[in-house]
Amino acid sequence: MYIQLVNHVLFMNVSVSRFSLFAFFIILAATVTFTPFLASAQSVNDCSFSRTLELGVDGEDVRCLQTYLNGAGFVIAESGPGSVGNETSLFRGLTEAAVIKWQQANGVVPSSGVFGPQSQAAYLLDLVMELEANQTALAPATPQSLPTPSPVVAGVSISAESEEREEATQTLEDIVNVLINAEDLIEDADAEDQIELREDLQDVRADFYEALLDYFGSDYDEVKDVVGDIYDDAVDVLEDAGGESEMGEAEDLLEDVRDLFADLEDLIEQAEDDDADVGDAPDMLDEAEDLLDDAQDAFDKRIYRQAVSDALDAEEILEDAKDEIDVVTKRDAIDDVEDAKDEYDRAEDEVSEADEDGEEVDEAEDFLNDAEREIKRAEAAIDDEDWDDASKLARKAEKLIDEAIDAIGGSDEDREDAKDAIDDAWDEYRDADDEVDEAEDDDDRGADDARELLDEAKDVLDEAEEAYDDEDYEEAMELADEAEDLIDDALDEL
Repeated sequence: MYIQLVNHVLFMNVSVSRFSLFAFFIILAATVTFTPFLASAQSVNDCSFSRTLELGVDGEDVRCLQTYLNGAGFVIAESGPGSVGNETSLFRGLTEAAVIKWQQANGVVPSSGVFGPQSQAAYLLDLVMELEANQTALAPATPQSLPTPSPVVAGVSISAESEEREEATQTLEDIVNVLINAEDLIEDADAEDQIELREDLQDVRADFYEALLDYFGSDYDEVKDVVGDIYDDAVDVLEDAGGESEMGEAEDLLEDVRDLFADLEDLIEQAEDDDADVGDAPDMLDEAEDLLDDAQDAFDKRIYRQAVSDALDAEEILEDAKDEIDVVTKRDAIDDVEDAKDEYDRAEDEVSEADEDGEEVDEAEDFLNDAEREIKRAEAAIDDEDWDDASKLARKAEKLIDEAIDAIGGSDEDREDAKDAIDDAWDEYRDADDEVDEAEDDDDRGADDARELLDEAKDVLDEAEEAYDDEDYEEAMELADEAEDLIDDALDEL
């Protein structure tokens, strides 16, 4: 029965949800202790589902489902078709209603009355729990006849067998996760690729099934010998489908943190040679090294989540250690120079666009030329391994780049001219506004037309202010002149 349940999960023609399949495997692993009793367990309802059951479906699998629901207390009907002993092969409204109640009781969402992949996985879980309950009832009445379990201390393996089982369980769980992720990705793959990927996945499933049989037979040595290759094969399928495994993630992270560790070692040595303050960095480096050793040990045992966790802790300590050292690192210098080069490229594009739009860019280009020279000097400093000088030159280049952006549209003189033109236009506007107010009070016939022209002048002045803020000083001056012409026209109307 146990093997049959495993077979249902691995080879059923539906995709079981991630949580359901993982939970099912955990329950199987947790109940492995009771394997000797399963052969003598009471018979339970065992249906084999190879399709989704819903309204209108007809078949013996529906009859089996009705029998199971009636036996589980979710009665199809009190009497007649569908009642206990009178189950039918037709999936109708009464069956749907019973399925909904059963789904709600078993946490299947949505509880729609459709007996699909999630419901079928939950059904298998229920069977395993019933098997466990049955074996407990069949156990001998005298506890002395059963092996007495040894006490378990958290984090400590109590025997070689339990340690082997723990390692096997962890790797089998990892394989389950990889298989589920691969299945999800294969669903999104091209139809042509799906055929080959599914064939590869089926081969891995078959090997995994054999490993499970050894696991349930307590042959942990055999499991240990094969699960590594099975996991690698499962990862190959996952990566072929475009995914990344926990192993790949852990491996990449470990490599990055090791590189950071090596950089910090060099940095501390450099700082000590320069008599710079290194604070607690050496002690922190030792702490990070211990964590990296733990991460590598977990990786070798294929406990990838633990490897990632330890590596991230080591990385955090190394970053803190870096802050303890009063010196510019090679990585800092290279990053600063690369940032300056990126800023230069963006500014160069902006200056080119301004030039095409007819704006004044001579001063901006001069600033860019100066920035380019500083960047070249910074690169030369990196070649000379003078990280501090390289970083300073890169920051100087960025300041020049900012000046270049500010200079687009003209020189400081153009900026002042534009500001003066706008201020003068606003002064004329305020004087004209007072005159129009007086004309309106005196019922001057030209006051209405003057007010319209003055409002138009105000709008133009607002546009001039926007042009000035955008550093388009030539446009700002032209708009200020236009506003003054409108103000003159307004006064002529009075």
